[in-house]
Amino acid sequence: MQILNDIKPQTPNEILRNWLNSLPHKAYQKVKQRLAEECLVPMHTLNNWIYGNCVIRPASQRDINRVSIEITGNELFTITNPGVKSKA
Repeated sequence: MQILNDIKPQTPNEILRNWLNSLPHKAYQKVKQRLAEECLVPMHTLNNWIYGNCVIRPASQRDINRVSIEITGNELFTITNPGVKSKA
């Protein structure tokens, strides 16, 4: 059972990279360009996110979610609001 304890959750960078790699080859570059436009970042920043060289800000995660929902119907990131307390 030691193997189960060694499993780490994916980072947002890994989630983004795996999602992009799951897209059809023809759509890959178009989606990358769209993500850069939606997040208002240059392409080199998007590449840094994909390869894990810098952190993806929560605001950009929301923009990425919008694009991913439109393209594949799936939300990539679960973004919580730290200022809101749950009623549980």
